[in-house]
This record gives sequence, structure tokens and C-alpha cells, in this order.
Amino acid sequence: MAWAGDGPVAGGARFAGMGQAGTTLVDLWCVNGNQAGLAGLEHPVVGAFYQQHWLAPDLAMQGLAAALPMGKGVFAVSASSFGGSLYAQRTFGLAYAMELGEGLRAGIQLDYFNIRLGEDYGSTGAISAELGVQARLTEKLWIGAHLYNPNRAKLGGPYEERMPTVLGGGLGYTFNEHVVLTGEVTKDIDRPEQYHAGVEYRPAKALFLRTGVSSGPAKAHFGVGLVMGQLDLDLAAVMRSQLGLTPMVNLNYRFK
Repeated sequence: MAWAGDGPVAGGARFAGMGQAGTTLVDLWCVNGNQAGLAGLEHPVVGAFYQQHWLAPDLAMQGLAAALPMGKGVFAVSASSFGGSLYAQRTFGLAYAMELGEGLRAGIQLDYFNIRLGEDYGSTGAISAELGVQARLTEKLWIGAHLYNPNRAKLGGPYEERMPTVLGGGLGYTFNEHVVLTGEVTKDIDRPEQYHAGVEYRPAKALFLRTGVSSGPAKAHFGVGLVMGQLDLDLAAVMRSQLGLTPMVNLNYRFK
């Protein structure tokens, strides 16, 4: 997670296209959402993403991720960067997820977060954790929950600022092989709750259409996904009326 508020969100054009309501989904970019979803991956996957917040070059974010099923679980690593010469933000993550039983997944991740300020103001960093679960309630209905920074990590420096602690929970309903509906609520312990909802429609085997909404402040989300053999291309755009457009793209390669 990059910012807890209306800031850049690390990776996952699929999630961005669905209103950032991805707590119950299975995807490589669960490394930046709910790590429990990594347990649903059956093959190794690598990916990269890029987004430009509000079309501002100085607010660009990019990152990489890789997941490797091994034994009864899935290991994943991720890295992202944001900012420029005056302010730079880096995050590195190591995750592990596994199936605990039929219809039950859990995941954990350790993150190293670093901030570097320009003009010799120095840098600071902190280590935080993430926890996630997913459970199947019925054949078509999943529930998920995710906790970011339960250890209340502090960034060093003169202000001893705490990193945000955020709890999220959501539902995912699969109507059929063509339509998935998701909804989610997230709560930073120091801020009001935010609401997210999205839908994914698959009109053809190689095409996904996505849309969603989110609050805090209100935003509209749109996305498209293309499957080209073992390559997945996802595009998304998030629109906030006062500030403009945030485009995002990610490319994933699935090994056999």
C-alpha cells in the first residue's frame, strides 16, 4: 500500500478497474491487496505495472511482482517505487499464502517501506506486516478480510510518524462464468471508512470489461483485460472529478 488516503495505489489494474474491491479475488496483484488470494494461483506468474496519478509525471508509480507455487503454498515477492528527486518512496514485500482447507485461504506478508527526501534531508524506513484470509460461504459466494500494518510501525525521524493501519473486508459473488460482482469496506483507524464496489464481465474468452465506484472521495473506475495466450494485459482508468484521471497498466506472464 502506498498511501492510505486518496493517493497512488500500488499495482493491479484489474482491481483498479473494479473500484479497488479485490479482497476476494485471485490474482498476482494480491501482493498489494489481500495476500490470501495468492493461494489460488496454480502456476508461476510474473508481472509489472505502471500508473500515473492524475496524469502528473512526478506522481508516477511502477512496480514488479512474482509468485511461485511451491508445495502446499505460494511464495511471492514484490517491489514498487513512487516519486522523484525531491521525494521518493520504495516498498518491498515478501509473502506466503496457502490453502488451509477446502474453501479457506490465508496469507501473510512482510513489507519494508522506505522514504527518501531530496536536498540532503536523508531517509527513513520501517517494517510492517499484512494478514489476509478468504473463505467460501457457498458455491458462488466468497468473503475476504485483510489487515495492513497490525504492528503500528513508525517511520523514524523527528516526527515519529506512524504508518497507517487499515482493515478491510468484502464479498465476491460469481453469478456465472461471465459475471463477477465484488464489494468492500476499508477503514483506516485514523480516518473515516471507504466503500468500494465493482463488476467484471467476460463477453468473450479473451476479453474482460470492468467498472466500479469508490468513496472517500468519490471516484469512477473503468478497466479492460485482454488474454493473449500466457500473457495478460490489464488497463484501467480512475476518474476523480476535482483532480482528473489516473491511468494504469499491468502486464502479467503466466508460466505453464
